[in-house]
Amino acid sequence: MKEKKKYDHAASANMSQFSSNRQEFTTSEPGMDGIEYQREGGYFLTHRRIAIVITASFLLLVAAGFIGAYVGALPRKKIFDTTALIAEDAGSEPADAAKYSLPTSIFPLRYSIELTPIVEDNVVSRVRGRVVIQFSYNATTTLRQIVLNAKSMNITKMKLLYKNENGEFQTRKRRSPQENDVTKYTTIIPISDSTQHAMTTIANQENQQQNVSSTTMKPLNFTTNSSHNVLLAHSTFNNATKSQQIKQINVTYSDIDEQHGILTITPASTIKSGFYSLEIDYEARGNNMTLIVANYSDENTNRWLMITRLKPINARALFPAFDDVRLKARFTLTVNHSKEMTVLTNTPLKSSNTFDNWTIDTFHETPLLSPHSLALIEGNLISVGKVIANETAEIPINFWSEQGQDFNPIYLKNTIVTVIKHFEDLFSVNYPMKKLDIVSVPFAENSGNAGLISIKQNLFNVTDTSPGITRYNALRTLIRLIGRQWLGGLINSQNWTDVWILESSLIDLQHTIIQKIDPTFNHSTFLLDVQLEAFEADGYSVSQSLSSKVNPAYLEAFHPDELYDRGACILRMLHGILRSNDSRIGYKTFVSRWANGNADVNSFIQVMTNGSSDYLSHEVNIVMAIVSWINGHGYPVVEIKRDYKTGSVKISQHRFRFDNRSRGDEGGPWYIPLTWVSEGNNWSLPSFAWINPKEKEVTLDNVGHHGNKSWVVFNVNSTGYFRVNYDENNWELIANALIENPTTFPSSVKASLVDDVLSLAFVGSTTYATAFNVINYLKNESQPEPWTALMRHAIKLNLVLYDTPVYPSYQEFMRKLTTSLFSKVGIEVEIGKRITLIAHQLGATFEDVDYVNWAKSNYDDLKTSYAWDKRYAVPSYLRETLLCTFAKLEDQVGWQWWQEKLENITRRDADRNSFLSSLACFQVPWILQAVLNEIVRGDFFSESDALVILKAFDKHPVSAEVAFKFVQRNWPDILQRFAKSYPILRAFVGSVSSGFTSDRDLIDFQSFRDTNYESLKPVGYITAFVEAKGTSWVSFLNHSLVDFEKTLIDFKKHEKSNVKLRMVKSSLNSTI
Repeated sequence: MKEKKKYDHAASANMSQFSSNRQEFTTSEPGMDGIEYQREGGYFLTHRRIAIVITASFLLLVAAGFIGAYVGALPRKKIFDTTALIAEDAGSEPADAAKYSLPTSIFPLRYSIELTPIVEDNVVSRVRGRVVIQFSYNATTTLRQIVLNAKSMNITKMKLLYKNENGEFQTRKRRSPQENDVTKYTTIIPISDSTQHAMTTIANQENQQQNVSSTTMKPLNFTTNSSHNVLLAHSTFNNATKSQQIKQINVTYSDIDEQHGILTITPASTIKSGFYSLEIDYEARGNNMTLIVANYSDENTNRWLMITRLKPINARALFPAFDDVRLKARFTLTVNHSKEMTVLTNTPLKSSNTFDNWTIDTFHETPLLSPHSLALIEGNLISVGKVIANETAEIPINFWSEQGQDFNPIYLKNTIVTVIKHFEDLFSVNYPMKKLDIVSVPFAENSGNAGLISIKQNLFNVTDTSPGITRYNALRTLIRLIGRQWLGGLINSQNWTDVWILESSLIDLQHTIIQKIDPTFNHSTFLLDVQLEAFEADGYSVSQSLSSKVNPAYLEAFHPDELYDRGACILRMLHGILRSNDSRIGYKTFVSRWANGNADVNSFIQVMTNGSSDYLSHEVNIVMAIVSWINGHGYPVVEIKRDYKTGSVKISQHRFRFDNRSRGDEGGPWYIPLTWVSEGNNWSLPSFAWINPKEKEVTLDNVGHHGNKSWVVFNVNSTGYFRVNYDENNWELIANALIENPTTFPSSVKASLVDDVLSLAFVGSTTYATAFNVINYLKNESQPEPWTALMRHAIKLNLVLYDTPVYPSYQEFMRKLTTSLFSKVGIEVEIGKRITLIAHQLGATFEDVDYVNWAKSNYDDLKTSYAWDKRYAVPSYLRETLLCTFAKLEDQVGWQWWQEKLENITRRDADRNSFLSSLACFQVPWILQAVLNEIVRGDFFSESDALVILKAFDKHPVSAEVAFKFVQRNWPDILQRFAKSYPILRAFVGSVSSGFTSDRDLIDFQSFRDTNYESLKPVGYITAFVEAKGTSWVSFLNHSLVDFEKTLIDFKKHEKSNVKLRMVKSSLNSTI
């Protein structure tokens, strides 16, 4: 049954039913796994019993047959390897992938596409379309079938035309590595060397037209063939001379393999080398993953917005195509639509013809694009601003929003030209498209296609006076979307496994460019937003390699964000080795070299490291070193053992893992670029040495001061993608120096120290006494980097310890450590500093008195505000934390207020996601159960709503435990409802990751995994990750909890002693 989404009007009846029924957990029947039968005993035969045996034997044989069949039918307990489940993740490339690959000798040249989307009941019910694909076949052998991609469509007409090779066609020459391939927009640019076969192209003949008789797909209730003439204006086949005869080839058979999205066409005669045109009329069925529609109609107006999402391989569901990232072509798009609608695509509008209530828009031909880069937005749009980029080329940048919305993207308009200029200077390549449209969307993820960007409404409408953290998020997003015009538009990867080189580069460049554009963001933003996250996600035995094969059909269900963060960390380490000037030259060479082509990992690394021999030492080949990181798993911890008398250190390495499990593939040892600074030396001039993986232990001399106990810090600014563990004396020296003067150390160094020592203490590699000594200085810290590192671990421990007797003491300890932060910066809410957000998040987690008082005062105003208009007294960046605090304090009575607001807050409202995530903050299990039940069995929440809610469930102790039980007991229902929605399945499995509190929980989850092994394959990696995370938590509770509790007690005694000492000193001073 097709689910109808309601985007603007709340389903109050459904919500009422969802909220009022208090339901307890349902239990499922125990399985029959592991039951086996064994035969026992025997029977001795004598000659006196022959007659009995003959008769009995026959009966026994019959009985044995039945018993054997019965026993064979019983389920048998299997022992599954969690890591083996990763290999069967739907996001991994299947073993038979080559079976469904496209031919290597067919090259698409041009697509002419005509589309008529039909919108019904808030969804695109179908798309009537026609596509003309011009392609070349370049091989010495003939071809019996043409294989391309198509899915979820009915083909109504097909024609195949062949054209002789005589005439105006040009063969694309192979690219020389020394060529500078930067050319103008209208010039055909050669494809890169990596394409193994020479490509052919068709000369541009846009201005010639000739009538061709054919059936045209028409708009609803409208008859014309004008659009068809426009559509075929680009066709070289229309301009054939006598020496270029066109021949039609009959098609005898065609078939669509829906599972794999393969269209097989069998012509009456074999295909030989030459040029062809394939014309297909079709009707594609509606697919909300390809065409996303939101309806904003009311009683007076009819308004809706449609956005295409063709990445990674959804183009085949919109039009038949050679849907491979490598097979770039030129696209001409014609769209039939209602005249009150505006249509935007990658290129400027070429012509527009209106007939009655319909308009036919035809757009200029694109430069070479991969099929997934084609983009289309249609809706009731109005222009809300325009700026010009590149004064020479005069590129128009237009800003669009929905009609009826009072938007003014002041901040984006003021920064976008500067962002484009930074990329043009970095790459030495001008903006590659003829225009850029930026559209505000309230319901879809940010998307950066060539020439057309969609950005979330809350980021679109940012002003110059918005809070700093809001402007930061808008600018960071804009930089990445603009960067995709080059990396992901002008240049693509060879496959979806190698796409990390583009996405990881964009993450790296985001944080390089952002400080140049807005100096107020002067913190180590890469460390804050990328590296700390990567260290956590990549620190388990199930960590994936960047070379892990990716199945693009399930890319959303895989874990690309974690891989892209890992790739960005490795690139940052590479740039640290090469220094910034060399990395700049590398990007410039890379973009120039592969413009309009497809690059792979090897070519990228070769270009980025070219000319870097000056920085080699210890006979280390940088390319080999970086490739070993790319192909490896996880990251190491470097062990430092100092000899304080001689000033030398012994260095060793091993893989860091939170779950402490052995694995055959250790992912190391690693080439480690090691930097260090000794006390009193310059942080900007660290010492450097390579640690070679061939040596189990390395000794470095002249580290630190001879005979003097002074601290030494390794991995300066956390440039290297590894952790560092010191001997106890060096940790103590660092802790004392931090207490004495925190400004001695750069903020990024302090963050690394806090993150490393707490991670190492969690796995038992150092003591919590050592860790607490290091973090104790934070009472005097004012920078966000070390506080962010602490917060990640503090919240994690808050979850792990929730069901232990230690929890109250831990909460008290954290309140004392963090209370000074909120008192200093917590009320500076209008400025919007990151440190203010951290103070609120810590205050909410550990119920700081000052924060709770601040929250209550705002809560009272909000609850009495009927339209919730007083929310604007609290800046948007703080509302999610504030709503979560409200939910924690509420019971069933407060739940009614949430119901009322959820019924009235629309999906256009920027605060809707904050409301949804706060549902996981309630402390009442039956409310949490009701939320999960509604996701699985109701229709109030859309899938995008469900993703927001589920991702919040593992962040809070009570909701994590509820999710842990709910998912295991209701997995069949979850699977039935969301069988094809892999992101939702992934989110459900991920929601249980914080629910492990004992060995019993781990055993229960492993049983759940084994019982549902087949159905968990589509989400194999996240299942393995959750088990690894659960193993790490249980290991901590079994092995480190005693040390943790003892440290808390000792610190409490020490604090009391300090208080008494201060009182005595104060009394003495008063007496004197």
